[in-house]
Amino acid sequence: MKKKSRQFVCQACGATYSRWAGKCSACGEWNTIEEEILSERFAAPKNPNKNTQYRKPVPITEVEETQLQRIATGFAELDLVLGGGIVPGSLVLVGGEPGVGKSTLILEISRKLADSCKVLYISGEESGAQISLRAKRMRIDSANILLSSETYTENIRDMILSETPGIVFIDSIQTVSKESLGTQAGGVVQLRESTQEFLEVAKKTGIPIFLVGHITKEGNIAGPKVLEHLVDTVLYFEGDRLNYYRMLRAVKNRFGAVGNIAIFEMRSEGLQEIEDRHNVFVNQTRQERTGSVISAVMEGNRALSVEIQALVNRTSYSQARRMAEGLDTRRLILLSAVIEKFLQLKLAECDIFSNLAGGLDVDEPALDLAICTSIVSSYLEKETPSEIAVIGEVGLSGEIRPVSRSAIRVKELESLGIQKIYLPLRNQKELEGEDFQVELIGIETIKELYSLFAETSHASTEF
Repeated sequence: MKKKSRQFVCQACGATYSRWAGKCSACGEWNTIEEEILSERFAAPKNPNKNTQYRKPVPITEVEETQLQRIATGFAELDLVLGGGIVPGSLVLVGGEPGVGKSTLILEISRKLADSCKVLYISGEESGAQISLRAKRMRIDSANILLSSETYTENIRDMILSETPGIVFIDSIQTVSKESLGTQAGGVVQLRESTQEFLEVAKKTGIPIFLVGHITKEGNIAGPKVLEHLVDTVLYFEGDRLNYYRMLRAVKNRFGAVGNIAIFEMRSEGLQEIEDRHNVFVNQTRQERTGSVISAVMEGNRALSVEIQALVNRTSYSQARRMAEGLDTRRLILLSAVIEKFLQLKLAECDIFSNLAGGLDVDEPALDLAICTSIVSSYLEKETPSEIAVIGEVGLSGEIRPVSRSAIRVKELESLGIQKIYLPLRNQKELEGEDFQVELIGIETIKELYSLFAETSHASTEF
């Protein structure tokens, strides 16, 4: 006689309970606990033919190394994000908000790979006709791209084993369910069990599988974080839907570095890879303007040139406002207090608005000096020379603290055409003897920013 096993699972965090409750004690969410059917228990004895002997462990020095031949996606930036290409047998999760372009990205990758292997595209959200319409708009007409609208995990597994494609795309994991569980798709148990099934198929066959997952209003993929622990690589597809640019960021990668990003431009015919990142976050003309300065941030193993903008204006309210776009507002408040104390600027009477141009969202202390420079420039109405960049962290006592990977940042700014870089004195000493074409100027305190504005012809003699 068979008996169903049931438990109550929070759909927000994955916590399990023996009975229903209105509030989850783990995450504090209300009305998220639902009943889930886990499996069926049978009174029949265990399979007598099952091999119960474990594999004998071997010393790590005797384990044979295997060189995996990575699969090139056709996008150089995407290959870099993946750590050099797609690893055979890997399970990759691509997350993003609805409408950001995840399905378009998958079709672009399918277009590149269809010339060398058979691509299996499984979509539970759209019919084959809908995908075909998008493919025609993107001018994709390869016969090596196979479409399916299957939503049952068991059928998808059998389809992969039968068709033996070179790569598989499943869009999306929230629409896939195991028929044996008897619950609706999108639940915690369904997500975990289906992903585990695809993981076993990928490792057994060596076929890489890409899963698409939606991001909820809490910012998590498919509600809880259970999927991120199961897969090999997690990629976030980010960007404002009203903006042309999209960024693909690696937040987990068992086969490469994390934090690297690939930038795409959304066009009517699909996604176009952006190879020259300078044109995205930095104005090409780089005219001298008040409240604008160039700096560099780290994204994974690479540095990106960015433009920090600030607007300081006398407030018309009883309390001055501090607002930041792409930066940490709390950091802006802290740096404003440091500037007011050590440079004697009356910022308490002014509204301060700070912006990281290009739509990038960064919270890195290495931008502190650039934020301070842009604020001072806007307050004094003194243009920052276009050939100058600044790097450094600002402490509460006004000292300029060193930053990590300064050599990579300097090389990035040098490729942009920067001639002088203001950076922490310690970093300047570390880089002595390096073959750089730019002039490195080390500073110790925030008061030394005066030397930067002194290079303008009409600079003030004091703050």
